[in-house]
Amino acid sequence: MSNKNRCNTKVQSFLIVCFRYIGDVLMTTPLALAIKTAYPDAIIDYLVFQGTDKAIIKSELIRNIITVPRQGSNLGALIPLFRRYDVAVAAYPSDRTTIAAVFAGKYSVGLSYQGNASWWKRMLLGATCICDDRNHVVHAMSTLAVCLGAIPTPRVSMGYDDNDVDFANNFISAQRYILLHPYSLKRCKYWPAENWGRLAYLIHQHTNCTAVFTATPSAEDNAFLEEILVCAPENVAVFSCDLNQFAAALAGCIGYVGIDTAATHIAAALEVPTIALFGPTLTRYWAPWPNGCRDASPFAANKGVQRLGYVTVVQKDWECVPCNREVCTISRRDRMECLEQLGPDEIFRELMDNVADYHHG
Repeated sequence: MSNKNRCNTKVQSFLIVCFRYIGDVLMTTPLALAIKTAYPDAIIDYLVFQGTDKAIIKSELIRNIITVPRQGSNLGALIPLFRRYDVAVAAYPSDRTTIAAVFAGKYSVGLSYQGNASWWKRMLLGATCICDDRNHVVHAMSTLAVCLGAIPTPRVSMGYDDNDVDFANNFISAQRYILLHPYSLKRCKYWPAENWGRLAYLIHQHTNCTAVFTATPSAEDNAFLEEILVCAPENVAVFSCDLNQFAAALAGCIGYVGIDTAATHIAAALEVPTIALFGPTLTRYWAPWPNGCRDASPFAANKGVQRLGYVTVVQKDWECVPCNREVCTISRRDRMECLEQLGPDEIFRELMDNVADYHHG
């Protein structure tokens, strides 16, 4: 970590910049919490891509969220922000995120990859923290917090309100239910439809819970849900909601099963018994974060079944896992074999063990 100047106690305004996806924005919330704890009177604003603000829109920590389109230079949106903030934080090591933070802050702090290609970031930023994927992304937020003179607070948070709770209660009639979220922006993270159907059947046969599948506005997701429902028992429920309504539904569920996507990070943030199905992704960096953990990387084994507290990550224990690729190099049928070969009976057992320990612990 390079440090030219230190953040001081007279700071009044912070801007957190994260030009990435919803899950990435959500994972910056420990930084916002650390800042607000260290500087209770300071205001915190965010600068993110349009649509990714859903992860933080109902956070009590944040005053204002500025959104810009993902495409284009966004220079017009940045000009009014020039030196507006006492401190701007580049909470993702991308070029656009760094430039925006340097532009908007009188003082700037940011993440940077190691190596000669990032020399200009280390030159422009007031302080630089190295982003190392051997450690979890939440650990990166902790290093930024230290740069700002704050005590790291490694707790991911997701907001919802009473209206979201009422919506969830009105649309989910079951008293006891398990939420299942099968979708991601990337097809390489999908678990087969027949496996989801089998998992719902096991929940129906062996528990007193209803299997509730989420639904999204995406036509592709809806088509996949139809495939799942063909394989599932008739009594499953479907819950169509936005992200904050989904969070409210999670708060009332018995357990959650999802793939490597933002929804799974939200489940962990709400401290729900969480089963995360991972294929080729680096769990040491991107697994859902168990709140209360102080480790730099709680799922550093990076393969197999890993469990810490209420979060269980299930991944194949193969030599090639994790490859961190979107195309499987060992498959002859254009599938992510490591994800496809995770069996629903195994997932159900992990779910029941996790739920039992959580509710009886």
